[in-house]
Amino acid sequence: MNKKLVCFFIIIACFMGVSSLYLSADSVESLDRYCAFCDENVLARQKFYEDEHVLALYTHKPILPCHCLVIPKRHVERYEMLTDEEITQIGRVIQKVDQAASKVFGTSSYLLLQKNGVEVGQTVPHVHFHYIAREKGDDSTITFLARMFIANWLSPISANEMEKTVKAMKEAMLNP
Repeated sequence: MNKKLVCFFIIIACFMGVSSLYLSADSVESLDRYCAFCDENVLARQKFYEDEHVLALYTHKPILPCHCLVIPKRHVERYEMLTDEEITQIGRVIQKVDQAASKVFGTSSYLLLQKNGVEVGQTVPHVHFHYIAREKGDDSTITFLARMFIANWLSPISANEMEKTVKAMKEAMLNP
């Protein structure tokens, strides 16, 4: 890898870190007041899987076409507050989401991202795992990093697109 490309990645990473901290600092007050993942309206629009302990949602501002969230049903702000049973079930649901995503989006690889605390960019005060999958052959790191960087400024997807994706993922989760 040449030096210019390495420098570019370092600059992008710095911008991502700064923007994440900036956006988190703006959100600190609101963290105490509102949790999107406990909001029944959000769940009704975005949920495609539910069991006793875990929910899976399609995000309203996807970084890539297959960007889902896996969360505990119980309101828990940090990973270390989860029970062993919740941790185990989250892992199982991530596996199921991966199988469904492969069918719906034709994905072959994925990234899991989980943040604990405002200082590292957690903007919703509820443990959640970002499941971000990519299609086979999609190896554009620059595009991926750029989309991660601008994700907070993107407009939410349309209600129609959300409904279509949630329906497809529900079906794929029921018929693995």
